[in-house]
Amino acid sequence: MNLFEEAQRIPLPDHHLDFPDLARLETELINAVGGWEAFEEKLRGFFRSAIDEVIDTARTGRFFFSDLEKTEKTYLGTKFEIILRDWLDVPRGIKFDLLVGGEEVDVKTSTSAQKGGWMIPPEAFNQLCILIKVNERDALCDFGLVRARQEYLRAGANRDAKTGLSAEGRKNIWWMAERFAYTPNFWSLTNSDDRNAIMQGGGTQRIATLFERFQEVAISRVQIEGVAAQDDFMKRIRRNSGARDILAPKGIAILYSENDADLMRQLGLKFGKREFLSYTAKNEGEAALLRASNHID
Repeated sequence: MNLFEEAQRIPLPDHHLDFPDLARLETELINAVGGWEAFEEKLRGFFRSAIDEVIDTARTGRFFFSDLEKTEKTYLGTKFEIILRDWLDVPRGIKFDLLVGGEEVDVKTSTSAQKGGWMIPPEAFNQLCILIKVNERDALCDFGLVRARQEYLRAGANRDAKTGLSAEGRKNIWWMAERFAYTPNFWSLTNSDDRNAIMQGGGTQRIATLFERFQEVAISRVQIEGVAAQDDFMKRIRRNSGARDILAPKGIAILYSENDADLMRQLGLKFGKREFLSYTAKNEGEAALLRASNHID
């Protein structure tokens, strides 16, 4: 089950007023994250891990974005900023959210289903901004760059003097990824029978059932914790009495992006940062790779 396509990158034309600044910012971001392949892998897991941490299935019993309170959805913007700084490994600026290549950059996020949705405060007018948009229903995201020039903004403002990009102004966004398929909420791919089956038995059996039923589906570390419902959930996956001992004799491997990224790429799998994925070899060559790495018996 391949849920992903390549990121659609739409840069501005090289004669555009903002081309030099945004081209330089894109280069700084790609270098910071470790290249385009790393950017796409991290972007797939970026939204999933942030949203799943706020849903917090293990403690709240909730499964979906729609279960969140309004204040939690608002907090997600801050969560995205924190995780973005972490995976770019850049510091916070003095005035704005990030310091990238010696220049301050503000981060604007939106979970609105409508176009745009980013609110730009007066202090960010004419400044470099990263625009992040997430559509959890369809598991699609946008990641763009813009210099928020006043001529790109709507004339009206809210009570805080914030405003958004006009329809014409949005034509000045440099898209590093538009309508990019990130890792969907695993639970949205299940039905009630699946959920009931998965949540039977102890933590190890639950994880084994999950990975046997849903192969080649990337699943976040936070969601695994929710299924195991135990503090030592990682132990429930490993060899030595974990789910791998149940599935390896069946030829099903449990792969983890932080340990098995190279192998997962060899198998042509798409995944995000800190995500698990189960896989059955399609041929003897793949089986040999999995056996050599002690993932199957």
